[in-house]
Amino acid sequence: MATNNFGQKLRSLRLQRGLSQSDLAEPGLSAGYISLLENGKRPPTSEVILRIAARLDVSPEVLSSAQESATVSGPQDAEADDAVRISLLRGDLAFAEGDFPAACDLFATALEDAARSVVSRMAALRRLARACEQLGDLDKASGLYRQWLDLHQEQPRPRRVGQWLTCASSLVRCMVERGRLEEAVVFGAEAVERARAVGVAGVPPAVELASSVQYAGYCRGEQDRTDIDARALEEAAAGFFSREARVEAYVSAARGAEEHGDQERARALLVEALRTRTAEAWAVSGDRIAVSVLAQAAYRSRPLPARLSCEVRPAVQRLQAHGTALEAALGAAGAAGVLLGSGESEEAQRMADEALSAIPAPYRLSRAQAALTNGRAFRALGRYEQAQDCYEQASTQMTGMGLDWLGATVLFELAELREQMGDAAGALSAYRTASKTVRAGRGG
Repeated sequence: MATNNFGQKLRSLRLQRGLSQSDLAEPGLSAGYISLLENGKRPPTSEVILRIAARLDVSPEVLSSAQESATVSGPQDAEADDAVRISLLRGDLAFAEGDFPAACDLFATALEDAARSVVSRMAALRRLARACEQLGDLDKASGLYRQWLDLHQEQPRPRRVGQWLTCASSLVRCMVERGRLEEAVVFGAEAVERARAVGVAGVPPAVELASSVQYAGYCRGEQDRTDIDARALEEAAAGFFSREARVEAYVSAARGAEEHGDQERARALLVEALRTRTAEAWAVSGDRIAVSVLAQAAYRSRPLPARLSCEVRPAVQRLQAHGTALEAALGAAGAAGVLLGSGESEEAQRMADEALSAIPAPYRLSRAQAALTNGRAFRALGRYEQAQDCYEQASTQMTGMGLDWLGATVLFELAELREQMGDAAGALSAYRTASKTVRAGRGG
């Protein structure tokens, strides 16, 4: 199979300059012939390369180097491409069946075999990163997401808008879970600005990304670090319980891309809309995003409309029925925080307890927040001894991650609880520890 580097480069340069094939045509160089060149159906002569380079105002070497790199692949290359596709399909099947170790092995094999194809390499990287997330290997997942984003950035005309957003959001999520909050805020804020610049800030992965950035700032005690509108994010996320709302978010972004003349991005966004409409896995993704964003709001003690508690339970049930075990566990932890905020303490405690038993150990922040939700629920139910144990567990985990401000906040709540229990000495000790933690976090 012949590659078409020259045709791809010609088309890319022409579109960058806003030219049609007719605009590029001249006597002896018809629009039809240019179409044949771009589609790889005619090889360019040296004279044609010189004439087109002059019309595009580029050095002839830009086009000739593309022509020289276009080679005919032999049977071994074709077999390698087939091997990559087979490994990816087998990995997808293993992932769908919940066999994540096997999926990782297959995606890793595909990545090794895809060294000569950027497209195949990116497909393998993205899948392998997601499988690593499911296994709790967040450091490896972060590295793979970064590799994908670096390759995407290197493309002359970056595409795959939905995939870029998903990878950027996933990378920030991994950073937050590992307590790398400063890095999450810096990288995430840049990604949020890019999403705004290209008009996709309202689509589901972008909403999750912005919410994670805001949450990371909150965990550091820097609530005003970004100009993200928290209430707007929560309202958008609440709409994602509805598949129609998610589809409309992509369609609306596609309209904006068309208005700015970016047909390529518009097509990519409409593909995301179609996949959201037809694929069950994408319905689960919307539930996961909605629950996650609303849970982060609940952790920040932001009051949420009472109607949302009615939406949260069905969403968690869908995650349990159609999502992975990890998605179901994280969904339950998030739902527990939302339900607690609406006064449903007994149900919140049950869900938080179930989540704690199911969330993998590497998801340190989610486990700490689930323990805190458990403690708050026990406290609301008057079960103070159990609440005290959960508060101590949460504060230890948070300070162990270097989240001194968050750990101190939990210790202050623990001190209040001990006062309720009549333990004045214990309350004083907790207040002192909280103050020391705050000072340590500030370097004082």
